[in-house]
Amino acid sequence: MELSLAAGKTFDCTATLTDSQVLEFCKTGYLLLESVVSEEVNRLSVEYCDQDEYYEPTGILAQDWFHKGVICNPAAAEAVRSLLGPEFHLPVLMSNHRVEAPFDVGGWHVDGNARFSPEVNYLQVFYYPEDCPREMGPTELLPGSHFLYTLGQLPQNYMGHYGSIRGTHYTSAPAGSVILTVYSIWHRRSEATGAGRRHNLKYS
Repeated sequence: MELSLAAGKTFDCTATLTDSQVLEFCKTGYLLLESVVSEEVNRLSVEYCDQDEYYEPTGILAQDWFHKGVICNPAAAEAVRSLLGPEFHLPVLMSNHRVEAPFDVGGWHVDGNARFSPEVNYLQVFYYPEDCPREMGPTELLPGSHFLYTLGQLPQNYMGHYGSIRGTHYTSAPAGSVILTVYSIWHRRSEATGAGRRHNLKYS
């Protein structure tokens, strides 16, 4: 069953994160939810991405199983509700950072249109429909980098030259994991030494 992308512009549910978890997210800029999406939805997501090779497979948002199993997944949506408040807006665009391993490390960057503020009003979400161990090049985050207001607003060519930075976090995770991040966090594709295709779905 397909849903209209115009339908369900906002969503509400119970807020389940504790105050301590919310404060930890505000400090580090990310939260990993391991294996919260079902194996069936993971399988359907991989099949969809394998047949839609466009880098923005936004049509997946119109699939009822994806809407319920990923976007409005109870564990993920309740965490989003805890951070953004009631009636948060649902995504209207989907990206897929599909790559064939092995590959080199990417450059540090902040995604376009990032807004720097002490408030949490925007989230960037990553979803791994398959296992993404360290050798498959998971996204690397720099905890706390969303506080680097001045640097974060520089052009990407002012950031990309940075190499290894102490204290980064690799989002290695099993299939069905969802990673919530502050939209303005520094991140990059880490090096992959394994072999095979890696799907990394991302939405706001």
